[in-house]
Amino acid sequence: MAPGKRYAVFAIRSVKGQTIWVRAGVAFVQPDDSMNLTLDVLPLDGHLHIREVGVKTQKLSSTMDNPRREEPAAPVHAASQSMGGH
Repeated sequence: MAPGKRYAVFAIRSVKGQTIWVRAGVAFVQPDDSMNLTLDVLPLDGHLHIREVGVKTQKLSSTMDNPRREEPAAPVHAASQSMGGH
């Protein structure tokens, strides 16, 4: 983990056989290797998924009008903007 590195936080649910990824917030690595987590929503089941911000997670967060998405195959290392706002 590198200080300043950003991670996307998701709440993932299965509903009627479909996987729904909801962007729940963002996490940042601090200089002492701890993480700060900022949530925009709370997960219904208490579980969160954290992955490196990348192209796949950026595409996922940009399609929040249609949150039904399949799980991204693997994290892709690239710069991304946080979702910001609700």
